[in-house]
Amino acid sequence: MEQFKKTPLKKHIRNFSFMIAGSLIVVISFLIFIQPNNLLSGGVWGLVAIIRNYLPLPFGVYLFILNVPLIIIAWRKLRKRFVIYTIFVIALESILLIVLEPYIPVYNKDPLLAAIFGGLLIGFGIGLIVKFHGSGGGMDIVGILFQKKYDVSVGTVLLISNVIITLVAAFVFGFEPAMYTMVDLYIASRIMTQVLAGFNSKRNALIITDKGEEISRKLLYELQRGVTKVEGEGGYSHHKKDVLICVVSRFEMGLLKEIVASVDPNAFVSINETYEVLGRFPKHAFVKALLEKDKAKAN
Repeated sequence: MEQFKKTPLKKHIRNFSFMIAGSLIVVISFLIFIQPNNLLSGGVWGLVAIIRNYLPLPFGVYLFILNVPLIIIAWRKLRKRFVIYTIFVIALESILLIVLEPYIPVYNKDPLLAAIFGGLLIGFGIGLIVKFHGSGGGMDIVGILFQKKYDVSVGTVLLISNVIITLVAAFVFGFEPAMYTMVDLYIASRIMTQVLAGFNSKRNALIITDKGEEISRKLLYELQRGVTKVEGEGGYSHHKKDVLICVVSRFEMGLLKEIVASVDPNAFVSINETYEVLGRFPKHAFVKALLEKDKAKAN
């Protein structure tokens, strides 16, 4: 609870705003594409769809009821801010499902298209919710609890639960809807991951060279990106090497490789995808001014 109280009001407003947007996208996409085609979403949503096949009550009622025991356990075991945000999302989605269902048009012409577009939109909506510190409850809570107690990844718990629910759905709704459900779940998972990672991922270049000073200068002047230089030593040869670290956008990767190859064709270069960069990454004006000043000194 202390973390929730310490979070600035502006951040709470931002987080709640994005969680509302994400919940709306998830609920509307579910009502348009998933439910009319007997497809399933993952976790508790899929379990609710199976139960409703035998005991038809409003989807939102089941969703809230099944999440109540998980919320009680989470309140005792997990961070309070996460639980409060999760309660908000569960309550909002439950209400939206009940209120909007009579008014939302449905698409049931092509199950494959429904699985594709449903997965795209639901994955985007869930990604927004999770990115701003919330969750839709259900198996997310179970996964986090298992991770804390048994050191099992949340992804593994979600995968196992989705496989079990899909297998059950195959016998309840038929094998064809179950196969379309697999398409929907895969696409939703990929889109959610992309939203969490960001659509403008960076590349982290690790350059090991004998010409660190020259390469770093060219990277500064031509790419206008910061370079960190540390001293390294070969594990076998024990020769001293310069180790350069430079983060660039994916559009700048070609120029970075050209610069390194032009200065030191024998340099060792390792490039990894970086999902998030904190600090001064953009090309600020003061960086350009610093480089211009450096050029003036050289002249």
